[in-house]
Amino acid sequence: MHARKINAIRHAPARLAMLLAAVALGGCNPNLDVDGALVPAWVIAGAAGVAATVAARAGLIRAGLDRHLVARPAVYLSLGVTFTCLVWIVVFRY
Repeated sequence: MHARKINAIRHAPARLAMLLAAVALGGCNPNLDVDGALVPAWVIAGAAGVAATVAARAGLIRAGLDRHLVARPAVYLSLGVTFTCLVWIVVFRY
């Protein structure tokens, strides 16, 4: 047998477990009623995370620290993900 086939056979149970977990957890997304429209909670958490990142950027600019950042896109992307996850955990912990 080729090494690829052996590797694929060896990892098949893990891939099957991930697929089953994804299918089982696909229905666990909470929806919120906003003016009669069902909005997924992750959309609201993402919007709040973006707003918090914009506020953090304004604070960093005001403090004079923004110009010292080496990789601005990576820093602000990381802040956005962090704030989004924090909003999700704090507000939507079902």
